[in-house]
Amino acid sequence: MKKNIKIKLLQPIVYYLFFNIVFICFLNTMSAYSQDLSNKKLEISINGGALLSGKVEGSYHINFEPDSTIEIRNKVSPLIKIVADYNLTSRFSIGLNINYAKFNIDDILYKGKSIKKGDEVYLGTWDGRKHIIPFDDIKMFEINASVKWRFIFNNNMVLKPCLYIGFRKTFSSSLDAEEKGVVINYNAEYQYYLTHKYFLIADFGFISQPYGGVEDVGYVRSSGVSYFTLGLGIAL
Repeated sequence: MKKNIKIKLLQPIVYYLFFNIVFICFLNTMSAYSQDLSNKKLEISINGGALLSGKVEGSYHINFEPDSTIEIRNKVSPLIKIVADYNLTSRFSIGLNINYAKFNIDDILYKGKSIKKGDEVYLGTWDGRKHIIPFDDIKMFEINASVKWRFIFNNNMVLKPCLYIGFRKTFSSSLDAEEKGVVINYNAEYQYYLTHKYFLIADFGFISQPYGGVEDVGYVRSSGVSYFTLGLGIAL
């Protein structure tokens, strides 16, 4: 069981690394690096997109034993992303980003069977109150620091494979859906400069939470929910 869990957590990372290695090798054959874009220092963008369908696991125990773990499956959910990068060199950047999403639940499973009732899941009553997970009232907020590799090609395009590490907090009308945790996100960003100053940006990646949970209720983890965004940026 533990071996299967480790393989499951590593799969999105392996897919992501393979995709970026192949794509970077392809780009490096296209053209020499642009001296113009290599001088850009600060890049800021705002993006809109979506979290794609995926799953999150919740458990009463930190080791996520099958008899105490539920699987939360989400629908496609709206996502807003704000990014600020400082280019230390032409090849390397550091940055900060904020993610905000409305997390829409599709179903909650226990041992492969749906346990939803209407638009919520009733977990039980203890501590003098009912414990409930609502399906359409969970908002996710993240703040992350990043390291990025920077590949410039064709004089007006940039590829940035990225690794983000940060903090996530969810907000809800139910205390049982308000959790916090450590996040590790990874993606690839593609910038297309329209002018010397403005650029279009698109990215695809995964958001994951290896550790966290709901206070006095249980633990939450996610091996990787995929997402994409599109947006507009400015270089200073």
